[in-house]
Amino acid sequence: MSTTSTPTNPTPTPQAAKPRRRKRGRSVVIPFVDWETYEALLKVFDERPRLRLTYDRGDLEIMVTSQEHEGDSAFLAQMIAVLAREFKFQMRSGGSGTIKRKRMKKGLEPDKCFWLANAAKILGVKQLDLSVHPPPDLAIEVDVSRSSMNRLRIYAALGVAEVWRLDGDELHFYALSGKTYNEVPTSPTFAGITPSDLMTFVKQSRGVDELATVDAFHAWLQQRIAATAASPPVPPPPAPKP
Repeated sequence: MSTTSTPTNPTPTPQAAKPRRRKRGRSVVIPFVDWETYEALLKVFDERPRLRLTYDRGDLEIMVTSQEHEGDSAFLAQMIAVLAREFKFQMRSGGSGTIKRKRMKKGLEPDKCFWLANAAKILGVKQLDLSVHPPPDLAIEVDVSRSSMNRLRIYAALGVAEVWRLDGDELHFYALSGKTYNEVPTSPTFAGITPSDLMTFVKQSRGVDELATVDAFHAWLQQRIAATAASPPVPPPPAPKP
């Protein structure tokens, strides 16, 4: 990785600053589909990476993703790998593999998913079973092709702790609290990292070489971590007087 220094607050290129138009992807929802049919279709479509199947208690959505959808999710995945390395986390990538629970009758394919806190628990696992193995700690959702189903509700039921949702030029972080998600200003996994931090580089990646943008992000992140480590700790507030 290059260690060339970059400004602490990098400025997007003119190409990156151009607003991203939101496109609705092609999708169809089929009701009254039983679990066995859903699992059979997963096998049929296993070699079709741009098809996403989402299942929720009998409703099955088949969605075709776009090229820009795939590009943004792949770049965010590269950024997560850099973050995990610099934060010194173990990481296991699940790609866009299906996560599902038969008992709940719910399943979906994230754009990308990762085990971080629980990475050691699935090392060597070839067939994920959420009745035995932990769910991903982090999932990426790219809404350039919008789903007709409530995917956040499915993620919550499956127990995914954090979801990053990219909608055009807007990135949002969601943290699981109980059975629902709350939008949060910083990542619970990567302390101090905000959506705007990442979007600067996501926008740049759309108009310039991706590897150069990953290098720029890596250099910026190293500066951020070093600056945070050099800052004096904030003292706790004084104890109240008796």
